Amino acid sequence: MRKFTLLLLSALTMFAPLQAKAGDMADYSTVLRVEFVLECMRDHEGSRYELMNKCSCVIDQLGQRYTAEDFVEARTTALAITISGERGSALRDNAAAHALARAYHESLATAEVECFLRPPADEVQK
Repeated sequence: MRKFTLLLLSALTMFAPLQAKAGDMADYSTVLRVEFVLECMRDHEGSRYELMNKCSCVIDQLGQRYTAEDFVEARTTALAITISGERGSALRDNAAAHALARAYHESLATAEVECFLRPPADEVQK
C-alpha cells in the first residue's frame, strides 16, 4: 500500500506543472467562458441545448490554442477593429492588430468546424 501511495504521489508531482501550462482552461475565468457561450448562442441558430454544448466546445477548443490573456487580447482586437470613426482607427490602421484579428477569426472558424457549429445566419447569406 505504501508503494502505491508513493507511486501516486510521484505521478501527481510529475503532472502538476502541466496544470499551469499555456492553453489550459484553468486560467479561463467562469465569467469569460459564460460570456463567450452566451454570445455564441445568441449569434447562432439552433436549440438552446445544442448550442450550449457546441458553443462550450468552441471555447474549449480555443482554450487549447490561447491562454486566457491571449484570448482576451485577440478577441478584443478582433471586435475593436470593427469600431467605426476615430475611436477604431488606431486598430484599423495597425497591421499587427489585423494579423492578430485574422488569426483569431481563423482559430474561431476552425473551432466551430471541429464542434459542428454552423456559421451564424448572417454569414450564410453573404
